[in-house]
Amino acid sequence: MDAPATWGPPSAPARWSDWLTPANLVTELRLLSVPVIIAAVLDRAFGWALLLAVAAGVSDGLDGWLARHRHAAAVSKLGEYLDPIADKVLLSSLFVALALTGALPWVLTLLVFTRDLTIVGVALTVYLRTGFRDFRPTYLGKANTVAQIATVALALLNHFHSAAWSLRLEWLGWGTVFVLAYGSGIHYAFVGARRYHAWRGQPRRLAA
Repeated sequence: MDAPATWGPPSAPARWSDWLTPANLVTELRLLSVPVIIAAVLDRAFGWALLLAVAAGVSDGLDGWLARHRHAAAVSKLGEYLDPIADKVLLSSLFVALALTGALPWVLTLLVFTRDLTIVGVALTVYLRTGFRDFRPTYLGKANTVAQIATVALALLNHFHSAAWSLRLEWLGWGTVFVLAYGSGIHYAFVGARRYHAWRGQPRRLAA
């Protein structure tokens, strides 16, 4: 996970109506589905876990579509934070659950968590010390997220009904996640430093 595009609290507290927009309701349902999906994995009901994970993935596309097209005027700052949080909670929880059942190696799970926690920790520290908020994900960060999603889906599939082609793809996914976790983390550090120095060079509005 890369940090949210703009770090820091919303400019105004979320209103109750913000929680009830169609897009945010879909996101909230995805968050509520996480314990059910994880319980299915830990119970080794991989078929149900795969089905629910696919439904959660569809909901991720649906809430984005609702926010952009059907209810663009109702897009809230809350949704900008809630959506990536829901995605990361689901993905991180699946990595841990699959590692606990032996479906994914712990070294891969720990690598993913180390990268994510480092990025979030640095972003939070920079924001609190300087007020800098531009933490948009890089293209390598997005590719890393896609690779993680594909690897988790293949792990669920192979423990439900494996085939030679899907096993090979899962092993390829392990290697891809390993490489991209390192590569995207290093790339994010350089891109973030460049953005920060560009931001520092901008003229500041003097306080009245």
